[in-house]
This record gives sequence, structure tokens and C-alpha cells, in this order.
Amino acid sequence: MIQVATLIGGVAGIALSNYLLLEPGQAMALALFCLLLVWIVVDGMPATRGVWVSRQRRNEASALFWRRVGTKLVGLAALLGAVVIACSVFPFFTQSSAVQWFIGAGHTTIPISIVLAGATILYVAVTDLVAEEPDDYLHQAGRAVLMQDFREEDVLFALRLLAIKCFFLVLMFSSGMAALSDLADKPAWAFPPLSAAWFEGWTRLVFLLDVILAAGGYIATFKLFGWHARATETTALGWLVCLVCYEPFFPAISHAFVPYGEGPGWESVIREGSAVFILWSAAMLFCALIYVWATIAFGPRFSNLTHRGIITSGPYRFIKHPAYVSKNIAWWLFAAPSFIASGFAEGLARAGMLAIVTLIYIMRARAEERMLSRDPAYRDYAERVAAHGLLAMAKRRLAPTAPRV
Repeated sequence: MIQVATLIGGVAGIALSNYLLLEPGQAMALALFCLLLVWIVVDGMPATRGVWVSRQRRNEASALFWRRVGTKLVGLAALLGAVVIACSVFPFFTQSSAVQWFIGAGHTTIPISIVLAGATILYVAVTDLVAEEPDDYLHQAGRAVLMQDFREEDVLFALRLLAIKCFFLVLMFSSGMAALSDLADKPAWAFPPLSAAWFEGWTRLVFLLDVILAAGGYIATFKLFGWHARATETTALGWLVCLVCYEPFFPAISHAFVPYGEGPGWESVIREGSAVFILWSAAMLFCALIYVWATIAFGPRFSNLTHRGIITSGPYRFIKHPAYVSKNIAWWLFAAPSFIASGFAEGLARAGMLAIVTLIYIMRARAEERMLSRDPAYRDYAERVAAHGLLAMAKRRLAPTAPRV
């Protein structure tokens, strides 16, 4: 149900923002609002009702409750203050289209911020009421700000989570603005069917949906709805192999060390409009659809470098890393004709460069597995995929078990 709701919310947000001819920032904000609204109605509210009914009433003084809520709000205010400072200091944030749009739209966002402040106080109070253990990382962050005794591991967890949300939300919001602008200027349906521009347009549209879903996931870390982060990546290698796949790191590294994309175009090997061209392009578009299906499967729990629940539905029923596999297959399909046209030596060198990128994703997948394997539910899931997943089914078909005599 949540997967269908996720798809409907994302597509409705894109369609509505495109229909209203909004500028990119407003269009992205509206698309995210539609997505979050669908998530809350379909998954969030039923979860909240269940938690509220089954909550354990605590025998504590009202003053103690409000003191803890106040401490949590202090911690939240301090974390948001850190976000404001980061977005005011570091060029990655100050030069991003997301932050520049938010600053430019300040006159309209102030009333919304006032409403959100009131909703935040209510949310923190209700979440504290239903929590099995109300002394969470937000409470510990508040205690640290107030210079009281605090648990260092919880404060570090809060800072890691803040860094993840801040970096990726700005990145995804900015990417979504650019993609929505492209959609307004070059919609896929404006090009001749099965042409190169038509395939590229639909691929851009698929990745626009993926970016909106990802941005929504970074916003929707609501503990009240069960969408919160249980753990974050703590190793330097895990952070490195993840961040190197994104701007501003990947463009710099790609240009300096692995410029596999610099070479002859498709037309030198495959003629546009030919049967081979159509089949090849359809295969790449299919990989893009598998990629966004993997994001849809996460629903509101999408995030990098965090554990927000084990996903076992969608393409994750068949393989542990469908997004990485489909993305890398699409890259190889896209680059292969250029490798061939470059000649043996240069083509082999550029294929080796792309192999390095694939290796980075393999290392990223391994790092995620190490983090998630601390959860017994993930270990059970990994065993099921190993026994009944796509590779297991392929092995059984290629090497069927001999019948017993």
C-alpha cells in the first residue's frame, strides 16, 4: 500500500507543479508537500493511532514531562541553529539553488515557519507521550546545550544524523529544482517517440521522481510515525564511499581520475532509430525504472548512511542492492558504444575507469551491509535473499538438482 501511495504522491506532485507552471523552487516544494501529505495520510496516521492506543501510561508529574519536552525543544533549536550556520558559511550550501531559493522566498516562508514552530512543539510533546523510552538523542542534545550531564554517544548520533539530513536534503532539493526546470523546458512527450531525445526525456523524468522521493525521505524522519533513524554509519570508509558518489565530490574525481564519459557519441556505433538503438535505449530506461522502483520501496524511510528499518518488498525481494545494480548496468549500457568507437586501447582504458566507479559502489554496498548486519532482521533478510533471491533462482535454473533415484 505504501509503495502505491509513494508513486501516486510523487507523480501527483510532479504533475501538479508542472500544470501550475510554478518556478522551480515552488514546484519542488509543492511536489514534496504532496508526497509528505500522502505518506502521512496513508502510513503515518494509522501508525500513530496504533501507537497511541497501545501506549503505556507513565506515572510522572506534569512538571517533569514539560521539563523534558522543553529540553528536547532546546536540543532541536540548537541543531537547527547549526544548520543555519552551516548554510551560511560553507560554499556548498550558500551557492546551492535550494538555499538561495529559501532565502529569496523568506517573505513567504516566515508565516509557514511560524505554523511549523507550533506544530513542532505539539509533535515533540505527543512523541514524548507515546515513546517507550522518552530519553532519546534529542533530549540528550538539549541536556548538552544546557550543560547538564548527557550521553555522548546520543549527541554524536544527533550530529551525524543532522549532517546527513542537511547535506542530502540540500543536494536533492537543488537537483529536483534543476530537473523540474528541464521538465518545463524539454518535456519527454514533446519529442518524437523512440527518438534519442524521447528516451532521454523519459529517463530524466524517472530520475526527477527519484530525487523527489529521496528528498521527501530526508524530511520524513518522524519518530511518531515509525520513520526515524535507528542507527547511522560510523566508519570513515562508509562515509567516504557514499559521499564520493555525489556532488561536489564525484564531478571533481570523475574529471580528474575517471573521465570514462569523454569520447565518441552513440551515433558513431549505433544509428538512431535502428532496432538495435531502440532495444538498447529501452534497456537503459528499464534499468532506470528498476532504480526508481527501489526508491519507491523505501517510501518515507529512504536515506543514505542510516538504518531506518529493513526493506524487504519491491525489488529488494530479489536482490539486496537493486538500485546500485540497475544504476551500474545502465552506465555500462550507455558507455559501451562509446568504448567501442574509441578503439581498443582507449576504449579499454575508459572501461577500466568505469570499472573503478563500479568498484566504489561495491564497496558502498559492503559498507551498508556491515552497518545493517548489526540488526538480526537484516541478517535474516540476507539469508532469505541468498536462498530464494534472483541469483539463487538463476543458479537453480542453470544447475538444477539431479532427481533422487
